[in-house]
Amino acid sequence: MKHGLQSFSLKRSRILAGQLVPCLLASLLLLSAASCSTPPPPKETHLAVNAARAFESGNYMLAVEEYSRLLDQHPFSEHSELARLRVAHAFYLGRKYDQAVSTFEDFERRYPASKAIAFSQYITGMCWLDQASSADRDKSSSVNSILHFDRVILRYPDSVWATLARFRKAECHENLADQELYVGDYYRRTGDTAAADLRFHFVLDEYPLTSAAREARERLAGS
Repeated sequence: MKHGLQSFSLKRSRILAGQLVPCLLASLLLLSAASCSTPPPPKETHLAVNAARAFESGNYMLAVEEYSRLLDQHPFSEHSELARLRVAHAFYLGRKYDQAVSTFEDFERRYPASKAIAFSQYITGMCWLDQASSADRDKSSSVNSILHFDRVILRYPDSVWATLARFRKAECHENLADQELYVGDYYRRTGDTAAADLRFHFVLDEYPLTSAAREARERLAGS
């Protein structure tokens, strides 16, 4: 009887061992993973989630506030790079162009090796381009746009942002050509035909592929 009890006890111990070992191994693996990659504190995660929700729902100024709060409270967060990029992008999407440009510039200073630099420079160019829609506006917006688009094209020629930058650069040329045509038309209205013709020739020389070049050619032919 005693031998039977010992045999039963040994068998039960083996069963328990077989059940406990996998559990212990799983626990050890979980502890090991936790020691290698500690998850961010709940409050940090909560702020990141709230900021992302605001951004994705189109509430851009709230997103700026939430991401800024995250950066203030957790300056060394693993979310910092994305948060700063999103703040700049939210300013752009919210049409706060000056804040967007300065925030993108700050992002590039902080993260010069970031994979998002091409995106940052492209959107910075768009900040300027979006302010250069009228023919009677200052040329500086279009000129600044081209500078940023050229950087993207030169440094990241095979990227999707370079492809978009080439397209937007052509749009800048259209704007600049339209501005020259506008000035030429002004000179013509005031009777200064020589000055007008100089502007029209400038359009043909500098922006020959634009729609304004065709109009400048027609004006010269009719003068």
